[in-house]
Amino acid sequence: MKKITMICLGLIIFSFTTTRAQAILDKIDRATDRADRAGRTADRTKNTGDKILGFFGKKKDGSASETKTVVKLSGVDFSTLKSINEKLQVAKGIQSTKMKYSASGSSIVLQHAGSTSDILKSLQKAAPNVFAEKNIDGMDEGEISVKLK
Repeated sequence: MKKITMICLGLIIFSFTTTRAQAILDKIDRATDRADRAGRTADRTKNTGDKILGFFGKKKDGSASETKTVVKLSGVDFSTLKSINEKLQVAKGIQSTKMKYSASGSSIVLQHAGSTSDILKSLQKAAPNVFAEKNIDGMDEGEISVKLK
């Protein structure tokens, strides 16, 4: 009889422990389910937002595509290069500029619409003393060489 009582008492104690452990595991499972649902909702929201923004995106035509041209400058100091870069940033047709300085030869990378010859005309209007015809050392598609002094 003593053995049966001990076994029943052991089962009762272990059943409470098992019940508490199962409750903790259930809470963890519910929390992970909530996190998964939140992740799926965020993904669906992002996809919906991308679709809506796709309706309002820029439409590019063939003539307005973005082109990269490197303007190589020789015989220029840093302050002159900086002032040229500032003039080019506000020139018509130029989206962005990136300046690189070196004592032997500096360069400015332009992102613009149109061809290199079109952008040269715009550069001659923006900085006529730098891009005068006597200073143009060479021009190829995607590259303009300028030699000052």
